[in-house]
Amino acid sequence: MIERIIVLGGKGGVGKSSISAATAVLLSKLLPNKKILLISFDMAHNLSDLLSQKIGNMITPITSNLWAIEPDPNIYAEKYTKELVNKMKELMKQMPLVGMLPQIEKFFDTTFTSDSIPLALKNAMFFQKILDAENVTSQDIQFDIIVADFPPTANMITLFEIPQDQVKVVLKYSLNFYNSIKGTIRNFSKMFRQILKPFNDQEKRKELGKEIFNMIVDLEKRGERITELIHNVGSLRLVSIAEKPSFEEVKRARDLTKKYINLDAVHINMLTPDPKHCNFCKQMRQIQLKFSEEIKKEFKNLKIWESDKLLEEPIGIDGLRKLAYEIYGDITADEILNPKA
Repeated sequence: MIERIIVLGGKGGVGKSSISAATAVLLSKLLPNKKILLISFDMAHNLSDLLSQKIGNMITPITSNLWAIEPDPNIYAEKYTKELVNKMKELMKQMPLVGMLPQIEKFFDTTFTSDSIPLALKNAMFFQKILDAENVTSQDIQFDIIVADFPPTANMITLFEIPQDQVKVVLKYSLNFYNSIKGTIRNFSKMFRQILKPFNDQEKRKELGKEIFNMIVDLEKRGERITELIHNVGSLRLVSIAEKPSFEEVKRARDLTKKYINLDAVHINMLTPDPKHCNFCKQMRQIQLKFSEEIKKEFKNLKIWESDKLLEEPIGIDGLRKLAYEIYGDITADEILNPKA
């Protein structure tokens, strides 16, 4: 059973991926008996660069108790939607005229595919597969802790919304597809109605309709389980740099995510180290400290972690451990998993 889902969100370019990876690496060291998964949902995956190891689309072992993945949403959309897509196509091909008009049948085969499913829905389908403990098979790893690097705010909200509303998304997608070919069918329907009447297999359509309905009910139930799981064990940490655009972004993210997941902490990242012989650096630090205080004031009821920009990029396990120490110091695993202001 998943004990904690740590989600890192915020504006692009503020170091979400680095902090996600550093957090996962540190937790794997502090909790050697826990299985931890690091996931990147950002379009510009860079876990491979950060971990100095090819990650890609397979769940890849990093240490004895840490795994990582950069999921290809197209592959998982194909895998987890293929049956529903095929049933929908089969049902539509039972509609009047479709079976007699090859060009429409070809249109189904080339258009109504997993490639045309919105990216956010594809990502959400994979995320649900990982989180859905009821569907774990003997070949799956049952993770205790998940650290997820989420995309910037707009796409992050979509990932949270879809488990709750994915039935609506699937139905809307299907209806939009149906409407796209309805006009073509209408142009021919009067001409061929009597010819087609004997060929309409109403029983087959009825049975397909039941199968599709049951599949959608299963999607709805899974969405409810995932939504409840995120509410119960999800922990959002927003990452910001000490500048106005990033500050405004984390405020928006806080407001937009509060009905989906608990916000537990804020990371203020990439502060300029206290300079001694650089006037420009001193000026930059003063500006950053001003916005750092604004962030602390805005999120005064939350745990705030601050980290200075490192002289070297946090690459590889050792580099990520240095970043983790810069962020968290010598705190315990429980203080990372359950931060308190």
